[in-house]
Amino acid sequence: MLVAALLAPMLAACSTETKDDTAKPPAKPPAETPARTPAETSSEPAPEPLSAKELKALVLTTAQTPSGFEVYRTVARKARPLEGQEVVRPKKCAVLRNPELKASVEASTARAILERPTEGLDRHTIVVAGWSSEADARTRMAALREALGGCGSIQYENTYAPGTREARLQPENAPELGDEALRYTENGPTSYQGLTVVRVRDVIVYVKADTLFGFGTPLSAAKRKELTPGFEEKLVRAQVDKVQRTLDQGSTTTS
Repeated sequence: MLVAALLAPMLAACSTETKDDTAKPPAKPPAETPARTPAETSSEPAPEPLSAKELKALVLTTAQTPSGFEVYRTVARKARPLEGQEVVRPKKCAVLRNPELKASVEASTARAILERPTEGLDRHTIVVAGWSSEADARTRMAALREALGGCGSIQYENTYAPGTREARLQPENAPELGDEALRYTENGPTSYQGLTVVRVRDVIVYVKADTLFGFGTPLSAAKRKELTPGFEEKLVRAQVDKVQRTLDQGSTTTS
């Protein structure tokens, strides 16, 4: 299955492997939640999904980020095709490769890049995607969860980096946030990604930590562990809480 990739460096660097394949509970189960508008028995049409501008207002600003992060770029856009191509094997696992980029093909999104000024390798990406309905958002989460349950490793090739790369996927314990959440890591010889995905009604929040180890001499296990970022729980919670709070208020003004 061909999948588009957004940025050359991200596609070239996103190979990964995990320390083991021990299965862990990948997520808390989805919860039934009320729709964004209370028209349960009304004949009124379903509400429109959030616009790119509204989604941008849901993303954290530098003043709202904990742990010393700085937001140096935030971009909002309507759904559109991505540049480049990628082949992932097995095909059923392709949904787990850069899910926040795949979301931007089918939904409006807002994307923020965060870094700690003193730690150049510690980069995080936040993407907030507005789906057409809560049922649609649930379907996206279910697809991720199903794939994560059956994909311990993948191979992929893309437009920007010649050759086949391998990555290992590891389910991680998901935080108790939003209506449902899942978390996993993707590890390869030259890079690492840690992804937390949380649904709040018809909005899905993707928080990714990624580190490039380089293409030279392989790192020792100790050095690799030192350079691998952990999950930033305060950052994830702050972002999800802002989405939840804003949707509960029925407004997408920056809070």
